[in-house]
Amino acid sequence: MLPWLALPLVAGAAGLARPDWAWIAIPALLLAWAVAQRFPAACRAAVALAALGVGGLMHPEPPTLVPEGRLLETRGTVNTVLWGGQRQAFILHDGDQRRLFVRAPSAPTVKAGDELVVRGVWTRDERGEALNAVSFDLTAPREAGARGWAWRVIDRLADHQELAGSLLLGRGSPPEKPLFKATGLIHILAVSGVHLAIAAGMTIWLLRLFSVSWAVRLAVLGGLVIGYTWLTGASPATVRALAMTLAVIAYDALAREPHSLGAVSLAALVLVLLVPGMATDLGFQLSLAAVLGIVTLGRDLVRWREEVAPLQPWPLDRPSWRAVLFALRSTWDGLALGLAATLATAPLLAAHIGAVAPWSALTTLLAAPPSTAALWLGLPLLTLGGLWPNGPWAGLYAGLEYCLAALVWAVECALLLPGRQVVTAAPALVSLAWPLVFIPGGMTGKTLLCRLGLAAALIGIWAWW
Repeated sequence: MLPWLALPLVAGAAGLARPDWAWIAIPALLLAWAVAQRFPAACRAAVALAALGVGGLMHPEPPTLVPEGRLLETRGTVNTVLWGGQRQAFILHDGDQRRLFVRAPSAPTVKAGDELVVRGVWTRDERGEALNAVSFDLTAPREAGARGWAWRVIDRLADHQELAGSLLLGRGSPPEKPLFKATGLIHILAVSGVHLAIAAGMTIWLLRLFSVSWAVRLAVLGGLVIGYTWLTGASPATVRALAMTLAVIAYDALAREPHSLGAVSLAALVLVLLVPGMATDLGFQLSLAAVLGIVTLGRDLVRWREEVAPLQPWPLDRPSWRAVLFALRSTWDGLALGLAATLATAPLLAAHIGAVAPWSALTTLLAAPPSTAALWLGLPLLTLGGLWPNGPWAGLYAGLEYCLAALVWAVECALLLPGRQVVTAAPALVSLAWPLVFIPGGMTGKTLLCRLGLAAALIGIWAWW
């Protein structure tokens, strides 16, 4: 029942339901109570309808435009430096995590992670909030702030400091960013649940390697995801992943088998109830859609592969053959999960930015090994380099540089693919029918073929439209 309550509530809060639809909530709940015993499907549908109506009430009102300007003094952290010169510009995140576009004097030069107090004329238009700064004070350089130990490690890198800061800490605008955007790989630079999942997976593997007890593993995992969320500035996508991970930890602690959509639904429900405006954040929507695609269609594709072609080694197989089987499993499963995430996020990308990347599953698979290796090397390096700055970490620094260079090379290879981005908008018919592709229908070949056939038909309608 939880997915039927949480996901329509998020959809309503995101703006898919008008506030005056709230009148349907009470009749729908009464209907759900009346048919709960004899018609469970009708009960779930009624609960979803009621949640959609309540979500419409939670949708924030559009901000009032303020073209004439007001005087403002605000304190925040620089997220991204857009350009320098005689009039530098950057994105500032204030204490409420609002994004503020700032034009400021050229001196002093700011860097991603710096803490500022900015004074100037504030306006708000269709593009968002902006501040034409008259003056600002650098209250804490990033090396002296709460995350300064991490920034000092980043500054010791040679060639890819900005890329490392964006990948590991979620701050900055590296010079390679246009390449990532052109190939549909910009999500690699946006710290999200994927980065947190990679960090959590590495931690679990290390704890199992050292035979750490189950209870201690859960406690360490919880502390890790909370700490990494703080380190990266608590972006909406990372906070969603944090809530989902804590929900999974709670399921394990209570010795309960979670529903495939239970953890993500609980996380989305809690976050939207606490901060209704988060439902309108594009990063949150893309992250949620990608996870839903992976745990439905992606997981079914992986399970079908496990039945048709397990690709598991026999006890006496040679290490070389085991490596081949591992590579085949990883490649298939990576493509399956990437395809599911790409299909799930395509309508959102088309609606918000008018472009989709058809090769996203393949290019993500190409960029996955170097980006994962960079995270596996970079996160321990941040910790060890922060605790012992002059320690024997030259090998970790060199390895991280090599992984970042390999990541840039993979992105440059993706640029050679034809039709790497298609500019289009999804018609209403396709958007309404799109969720049918992800309704769990078992992992038989026939069922999966029908769902993939429906996706192909919808893509054909989309292209023809």
